[in-house]
Amino acid sequence: MIKVEVLEDFNLKAFDELKNIVRKTTNNEKNKLYQGDIFECDKEMADYLLGNNVLKRAVVRVIEVEPEVIINEEKLKEVISNKPKKKKSSKK
Repeated sequence: MIKVEVLEDFNLKAFDELKNIVRKTTNNEKNKLYQGDIFECDKEMADYLLGNNVLKRAVVRVIEVEPEVIINEEKLKEVISNKPKKKKSSKK
């Protein structure tokens, strides 16, 4: 996920794809983002909002990029199955 801040007010059809929207103002109109709002989106949406659009205009700036973690399920199962077993102590 990529965290961005809005530079200027704009409307967005794919508003529902955004996550963790933090509004700077009390305006809460759906499909509308206002200057200062902060939200998280995927790489494709960030590229679009950073200028890879019809207007060739950036309307957001990147604040933070969270790396994606890819988990190999087979490796995970192997690690879990190879968990060390507890040794029983024998008292004499």
